[in-house]
Amino acid sequence: VDEGNCSPRFIRMSTNYIANEAELVEQTKLCIGAIIQPLAELGEGEETPPVRDFGEDGPIRCNKCRAYINPFFRFVDNGKSFICNMCQNNNPVPDFYYCNLDPKGFRRDRNERPELCRGTVDFVAPPDYCEAPVTDPCYLFVVDVSYSSLVSGLVDCALECIRASVETLADNPRTRVGIITYDQALYFYSAKDGKGEPRLDVVSDVDDAFVPVIPETVMLQLSDQKQLGLIDKVLDMIAKVHLSQNSVTSNNCTFGAAAQAGALLLEKYGGKMMLLVSSLCDVGTGKLEARNDIKVYNTDKEATLLVPRGSNYENLATWCAKAAVSVDIFACAHEYLDLATIGSLSRTTGGQIYYYNGFNANKDGEAFHRDMYRNISRYTAFQGLMVIRTSEGLKVSERYGNYFAREADEMELPVIHCDSSFGVMMTHESKLTTKEACIQTALLYTAPDGKRRIRIHTLSLPVTSALCNLFRHADLDTIINLSLKQGINQILYKTEPKNARRALTQACIDSLFVYRKYCSTQHSPGQLILPEPLKLLPLATLGMIKHDLFHTGTQVDQRVFLTAFVQAMPTYVACSFIDPCLFSLTEIPDYACIESSDGRVFLPPVLKLSSDSINSDGVYLLDDGLALHVWIGETAKREVTDQLFGMVQQTEDGPSQLQILYDENADAKSLNARVWTLITQLRKNCPSFKTISIITRNSHTGASLDESQFFDHLIEDAARRNKWNPSDLGSKKDSVCNMSYIDFLCHIHKKIQDKFY
Repeated sequence: VDEGNCSPRFIRMSTNYIANEAELVEQTKLCIGAIIQPLAELGEGEETPPVRDFGEDGPIRCNKCRAYINPFFRFVDNGKSFICNMCQNNNPVPDFYYCNLDPKGFRRDRNERPELCRGTVDFVAPPDYCEAPVTDPCYLFVVDVSYSSLVSGLVDCALECIRASVETLADNPRTRVGIITYDQALYFYSAKDGKGEPRLDVVSDVDDAFVPVIPETVMLQLSDQKQLGLIDKVLDMIAKVHLSQNSVTSNNCTFGAAAQAGALLLEKYGGKMMLLVSSLCDVGTGKLEARNDIKVYNTDKEATLLVPRGSNYENLATWCAKAAVSVDIFACAHEYLDLATIGSLSRTTGGQIYYYNGFNANKDGEAFHRDMYRNISRYTAFQGLMVIRTSEGLKVSERYGNYFAREADEMELPVIHCDSSFGVMMTHESKLTTKEACIQTALLYTAPDGKRRIRIHTLSLPVTSALCNLFRHADLDTIINLSLKQGINQILYKTEPKNARRALTQACIDSLFVYRKYCSTQHSPGQLILPEPLKLLPLATLGMIKHDLFHTGTQVDQRVFLTAFVQAMPTYVACSFIDPCLFSLTEIPDYACIESSDGRVFLPPVLKLSSDSINSDGVYLLDDGLALHVWIGETAKREVTDQLFGMVQQTEDGPSQLQILYDENADAKSLNARVWTLITQLRKNCPSFKTISIITRNSHTGASLDESQFFDHLIEDAARRNKWNPSDLGSKKDSVCNMSYIDFLCHIHKKIQDKFY
């Protein structure tokens, strides 16, 4: 319930008390930070933010710090002036907004004005807030039609997805859609005046890409039924040109030229560009060379593979951001793509990277379809600009996420959607003298209906000088999320993975030592005492230092994707990303995985992440934040596997590939229906689709994945032998990432005891 402070869906702090001085933060080793998701999806029963219109003058703001009016402005002088909660400046109240105060000092109309009683509110943006003209929402699909795309089934998948996407986008008549394709050349599909048959123009000069058609003839408006019909004809033409038996295909890929041409097409409008790529760009503008030499892995030079090569793509990304063009990359490859370099297009423009390792339409088609559908159907705003303000004495020191920083304190977002998430770290500039400290985010954006809005989120937290309050009101999910972002930044720009692992472990030790020394003095010195909100901090730390992100040797494109995922990761994904959730599918309680009359679903108990939780006759599901894994025991009952997977078909090559069957006629209390209810809940509101992989050694179901991939997620066990390269582990001090959870707790306890003596 919004009673003045915004919902944690929008701003979630690492601690719900703010230290009054920097020394206190340094002592606890607990950062002051927040995860901000300005357009987060609302839950069932939650009210949409109210919209307020202050006319041409715009909403009331502080004259000094420019903070927007919020429930924590304090009105004085019988309502004739107000004191800003951010900078304590005294401001006059405009005549039209005057209202006298009640005996408690509150405005009498406080509950009638959402901006005075709600932590989240939308203001109508006045004309002078709109520097650039409002344009139609534009979606440009740029499809790789090279030989590798045809063989993997990507082109077929893409055409089917685009056809379905157009039907969804047509709900907003303002929307424009365009399509271009590329291999070693660029293919433009246009219609003069939006009428007649589509025309194909081919550009072979990809060293200096240009657009041979008028953008309006490519970007077709869905409100016009004739133009809507032309998109179907364009898709048919693409199939005829590239998928027919007589078509000539090339294995060369001019990704850089295609991205540049797409940006030029959208220059007038801004909008979203969806880049589908299956091969390394090897011709034309932005040509790249394969640099993922296996000999470089597990050496000091491996870090260079994570850094963009050259300035071509970074310059194009900056150009796109200034033109309000966002880039989403769908990487569907069997080979190295150099995501570190081309990924800058998404990082700088507020886009998203999707990665399908070894893409095959049969294996990844569903995930591709689901990801594309969510990408174009989720709430999406355009021409965004976000500013984060804090109380006097605090400042934002670091920002994480996908955005363009033209000004020091502004985050430009060509496109921002409900999954867009940003991390911020705050530091003290001076000692806080007020009883409460505030953070306010202001997002100026264009809604899908073309109206300019200012989304304001305000959060006010008590200031404390007591160490205990910081620990008692800590938020572990946010701390994990920010720690991951900090660790990734250190690996990318400052240090080696093993040093980042040491820093995470040492921060855990230092925090728990401070709590043990100053906040838990009544217990025996020999006990390991953990603050209630941080009881799982050691487990979370162990999960982080065991994760592939913090080790060398992982396939470089996969590691770049994981890095990009973490940088823009919402809070609710962080825990399962490093400490996966393990469920038994054969021991689901009666109350779990059944939708109640009010739409709620209770999940089954989460099991300990240890092989002790696994029985050979069980079936288990593990959620690692990115994918779902189902493990079937050797002696699992046949009736259970038949309910979940059906009768396994035997082929000449052995058992057919397994998949969980969906029985739409199954009783709601049946195992099949309850498992699908669980899967649906775990997939809900996720930034990308969670695929299901099956792991088994069972003779009557057949094997499909290496068991080690499943058991590596059981972080409470000791790491399997030789999981990591010796050069990655370094000295014996780094062997903590090989420990079981019990051994790690003992290690933490010993280090804390050493600090006492």
